[in-house]
Amino acid sequence: MRFGDVADAIEGVPFIDRWHGRALYDHIRESGVRDVLELGTAHGASVCYLAAAVAANGGGTVTTVDRYHFAGPAPEDTLGRAGLLEGVELVRIEHSSYSWWLKNEVQARSDASGNCEGAYDFCLLDGSHDWHIDGLSVLLVERLLRPGAWLALDDLDWSYERSAVQRPPNLSAEEIATPHVQEIFDVLLRPHPSFTQFRVDHGTWGWAQKAPDLPRRLTVQELRVERGILAQRAIRAARRARVAVRRRRSV
Repeated sequence: MRFGDVADAIEGVPFIDRWHGRALYDHIRESGVRDVLELGTAHGASVCYLAAAVAANGGGTVTTVDRYHFAGPAPEDTLGRAGLLEGVELVRIEHSSYSWWLKNEVQARSDASGNCEGAYDFCLLDGSHDWHIDGLSVLLVERLLRPGAWLALDDLDWSYERSAVQRPPNLSAEEIATPHVQEIFDVLLRPHPSFTQFRVDHGTWGWAQKAPDLPRRLTVQELRVERGILAQRAIRAARRARVAVRRRRSV
């Protein structure tokens, strides 16, 4: 399906404009992507651009996940308007967040040593915009991406302070004022050894590419050693904490 056709079909559906839709569509087409994951469905506008590009590549699957139900056009209606229902898997999370769904996906695709088989060639994260949900989610998404796949994060400049959405309870003033997605991009993705290329578009979209070479494969023995090291560190930390408490009591 051509870009102009899908853009005209969903004209006026929030929350993505034609420029961002074009960026998504062109990336999918130029990269030959067949399997896409989207976190944050909303009204289904962005998934239409993704699905149209995948169809133009010869077909594949777009899996879109969300737990929110917005007033206005449902994603099924938007996809129906564009004639793109086929090839799209809509996942509705009724409890918690998509980070738990991602955990289950990682576990389902992992072997006994913890090696996860990648399932997606591209992921768009445009969901909660919250450090506590999306910070964990990007780490889980990395496990599900195939080598060479890109992860795109929308709304780098979004913050609770500038938004009308209801805030989670007990946020600090810093958490309210700081753009969470930008922190996720800078603090979690840029230093992550699995991501090797980065770019920022117009200050609002961050892109990170997973290394194209195959990831290191863990064996059961290596996993046991790593867990043993972590256990030893935890024990030493607990001992230091007990010593510190005794010293404070003796003062």
